[in-house]
Amino acid sequence: MSTIRTQFGPVTNFSLTLNGLASASGRSSAKVENQNSHYIDAICQFKLKTAAGSPSDRYAIYFFAWGSADDVSPAFPAGITGIDEPIFAALETLSLRPVGSVYVASSGTLITPPFSVAPAFGNVLPPVWGILAINRSGLALDAADNIGFWRGVEFEVS
Repeated sequence: MSTIRTQFGPVTNFSLTLNGLASASGRSSAKVENQNSHYIDAICQFKLKTAAGSPSDRYAIYFFAWGSADDVSPAFPAGITGIDEPIFAALETLSLRPVGSVYVASSGTLITPPFSVAPAFGNVLPPVWGILAINRSGLALDAADNIGFWRGVEFEVS
């Protein structure tokens, strides 16, 4: 009888510049190529450090998944181009699926819980995907110590 086990790929940092991300600003990661690794999901986590001050606005930093089924000529929503770049997107009009958020109660270091990306795409990770972060905490992120990383998920049959 076969056994199916979850396997995790290596920890990989996002190409996503979060240092200094102002409140009411967004930033998209560079695209993650999945057509060779064939991961069915990715588990993401972020370590964030806010600048000093008092939070306001929506008191949170939001994370959205974007992707494309076409890895040869990908087309992405919300003005995303597949590179690490600033993106202006209003939460109210965003056509992307939320995959995680972190509540900002005070300034300092925050660590998100791990979150799954595949549910944003019907539970299967597309050939090309990425993350969009939108800071609505009322605080800018610090100039250093802000990172995001992910691990691919696959199944092993033995």
